[in-house]
Amino acid sequence: MPDAAVYVVPDADFDDWIVRTDTGDEVAHYATREAAELVAQQIAQERAIDLVVKLPDGRTTRKSFIKGWVSKLFGR
Repeated sequence: MPDAAVYVVPDADFDDWIVRTDTGDEVAHYATREAAELVAQQIAQERAIDLVVKLPDGRTTRKSFIKGWVSKLFGR
């Protein structure tokens, strides 16, 4: 099973950025990648999942917000 993640992807025309869940549901559209990433990062932190950004040139970046066992143990 793939890791849970929230995605930031450009729309088909590359004029805005979409925040999506790993099930493909669209959360919102933003005019800039930076704005979309801020919202997606907050979602990823709250859900303790990965943030994946797919760039127009085909590159992909991934940042993990998955909590380790120490954080889970102490509730952080």
